[in-house]
Amino acid sequence: MVRFLNKQFCFNETRFMRKSIFKKRFFVFAFALITIVTACIKNKTTPVLVSTGSSIAYVLKHGTNLTILDSGMSKAGLLPTLDSLTPISVAGPFTIFAPVDIAFMNAGIYDSTINKYPQADLERLMLYHIYAGAAKKVSDWASVIGGQRNYPVLSASGDYFFLTLDSTGFYVNGNFVTQTDVIAQNGVIQALSGVLKPPIGNIYATLDSLQATDTTLIYVVAALNRASQSQLYAATLDSLLSNKDSLFTFFAPTNNAFRLTADSTPTAISTANPDSLARLLITHIVRGRVFSSDFPTDSLRFSIAPPTIALPSGDSLFFTSIIGNTIQSSGDSTTTSFLRTNILATNGVIHKVSQVLFPFYPF
Repeated sequence: MVRFLNKQFCFNETRFMRKSIFKKRFFVFAFALITIVTACIKNKTTPVLVSTGSSIAYVLKHGTNLTILDSGMSKAGLLPTLDSLTPISVAGPFTIFAPVDIAFMNAGIYDSTINKYPQADLERLMLYHIYAGAAKKVSDWASVIGGQRNYPVLSASGDYFFLTLDSTGFYVNGNFVTQTDVIAQNGVIQALSGVLKPPIGNIYATLDSLQATDTTLIYVVAALNRASQSQLYAATLDSLLSNKDSLFTFFAPTNNAFRLTADSTPTAISTANPDSLARLLITHIVRGRVFSSDFPTDSLRFSIAPPTIALPSGDSLFFTSIIGNTIQSSGDSTTTSFLRTNILATNGVIHKVSQVLFPFYPF
C-alpha cells in the first residue's frame, strides 16, 4: 500500500481509487475533450484580411474578427503609429501578430472590458504583438529561424516571443498563425489564433498571480506551498519553479483534478504529507520550454528525476495529438486533457491539465 498526502489520499496495489472515480473521470474527460476540440476549431478560425496599399491601422479597423485588437491598439495609443505612412514612423515598418476576436474572448478579454485595463499593462500587451523595424513575411522568418524551434524574437514591448515554423504551420508562443502575409503599406500582418501575454514572473510567481483571476488554480498553488515544507524535495521543487537560469515546463492540475484524485480540499492539502506532495508535483515538470506546438513532435518526454531516486530522468510522459492534445504519465492508465496552454513565464511555460499525473515509482 502506497500512501499519498495522508490517509484520505491512498491507492491500492493496482490503481488509485479507480473503481470510485472511473466514471467521474470518464465523463469529465469526455466533456473536456469536446471543449478542447471545439476551442481548437474556433481558435483556428481564419479572419478575412486583404492586402492593401493602406496602413496596418486601416486593415485592423476594416478586417474581419479583429475588433478587440483594434480597440486595444486604440486605447493603448498605438493606432496613429500604425497608421503612419508618409513618412513611415521611425520605428517602422512593422510586423503585427494579430489575435482574432475569439482568441481574446478565450483569454477573457472582450471589447467591453478592454477599457478597464490599466494603461501601462494594456500598452505592454499590445506592444508584445508588434515586431518593429521590419515587415517580415513567413519566408523572411524562415530565413531568420533557420529550422530552430521556439526561436526568440524581441518584441516592441521589450519582451521576447518565440517562433516555430515547421511542416504543420507557423507558431508564436505555441499559437497557430491562421492567415499569413497580409501586406499593408507600412508592414505585414500575421493573424493569430491566441493572445500573446508577456510573462509576469517565474513559474511559481505566475501561478500565484493567476489564481487571483483564475480560481481553478487555487489548489495547485496550495499544493506547491505545502510541498515547500518537504524535507526531501523542497529545495529541488523551489529550484525548478523559481530558477531564473534554466527553463522548465509545468503541467498544472486544476482544482477539479485534485478533487477527482481523492475528493481533495484546501484543508486536506494544507495538512498533507509534504514529501509525498512534492514528489507528486515533480512528476508534472519537464525540462525546456515546451509549447503546445511542440507536442506533436514529442511523443515522449521525461519528467524531472527526484533527488531520492538514482535515475537520470523521472517518469515517462506520453503525448498524443490524434484527437486534441493529451498527456499521460507512466503511473496512470488514463490520458489527461489540456484545458489551457502556453502560459508564458520568465523561466518556462505552464499548461493547465484536467488530471493529476501520477509517478510510476512509489511516493
